[in-house]
Amino acid sequence: MTPEEIKKFSSEQMTMLIHGAIGLNTVQGIELGFFDWIPLNKPITAQELSGQLGYDITKVERWLRFAVSYGYINRSDGGYTLTTKGSLLREGTPTPDLLGLHHMFSYFTKAIQHSKDAYQKGVGLDSISQGKISRDYIPRVASQLSKSSAEFFKGSGLSTGHTILDLGCGDGSVLREISRTCPGVSATGIDMNIHTIEQGKRKNSEEGLQDQIDLQVGDVTDMTRFPDNAFDWVYAFNVFHFLPIAKREKFIQDMIRISRYGIFFNQVIANNIQTISVDVLLATLFTDFTGFFSETEADELIKKVSALHHTFMPVIQGESRLVVIYTLKNDIPLNRIANFPEADSVKLTSAGIRTAKGLLASSPEAMAALVTNAALLRKLAIKALFP
Repeated sequence: MTPEEIKKFSSEQMTMLIHGAIGLNTVQGIELGFFDWIPLNKPITAQELSGQLGYDITKVERWLRFAVSYGYINRSDGGYTLTTKGSLLREGTPTPDLLGLHHMFSYFTKAIQHSKDAYQKGVGLDSISQGKISRDYIPRVASQLSKSSAEFFKGSGLSTGHTILDLGCGDGSVLREISRTCPGVSATGIDMNIHTIEQGKRKNSEEGLQDQIDLQVGDVTDMTRFPDNAFDWVYAFNVFHFLPIAKREKFIQDMIRISRYGIFFNQVIANNIQTISVDVLLATLFTDFTGFFSETEADELIKKVSALHHTFMPVIQGESRLVVIYTLKNDIPLNRIANFPEADSVKLTSAGIRTAKGLLASSPEAMAALVTNAALLRKLAIKALFP
């Protein structure tokens, strides 16, 4: 090894460790509640923060110095206030998936401490902790990661009066989010974890949604109980990396069978250092983790299920893709959609987009290059297809 190589690789390792230390300090701030306690507008002093939370003042001051240096908080004569950057890491954040990823990082630090045990066959931190990790992880991480996907449903066709089934629903956080964005939707959620289902039922009652959302304990892979077209929409988020590869195709076929309008699911593809790293660490957290998709596996699965009309949307800060497959048997030519502009119909048809389902399955980029008001055209197509 040459001196130049030693210098280069040592610098890379130091950069990695520095980023790791920043991440650990950030997660520590979340765990300690600093991001929720430090106001956005009214300054709070280190003494006030220490007194309210009951923490040692010198340690609080050290963390505040880090947070100022990294741009999470501002310091003034009156004390400390949260910046916009820091506000993304508090409860109620507009980026719940980002907060969920930070919570995930904290679980990885726990898993690393048990690496030698967790690397044994059939063992993970969930089994070592007798299920405690799973009970905590679902509301703190899984639910936060999936919350942001709810906004895509309405734009894909879900509307008032429709029914939706969430397979692997956790505590039902996505279904509650759907109920807020699409009031009047009848939702059903299934999960094998009785603790999170009971927790979800309590949250539903607190929000007055117990009659709108039905949460059930059950095996999400057993859809034989449901007849064909049992639900308008069927959804599964972060489920596939807990299914053996050989069973993933049948799972999608079953989702398609019991759906009337379409299905949603996500694929995490291990094609960069971020997802490859998370793939390694999740295997130490969960005994039943079977791994992320390779690019080839992800694309071949879509081909195998003969998904003619489908589209992809980036989720979880772009580290996963949400797949929407339209299963509705009927379709409508663009020129037969009520109030559809004739000029836009001609442009889209010339580009090979001839029907309502074809329009919905087209990427936002492709639509933006062809028409000026793609959002309006999507609404017209949705209204025509999904009454």
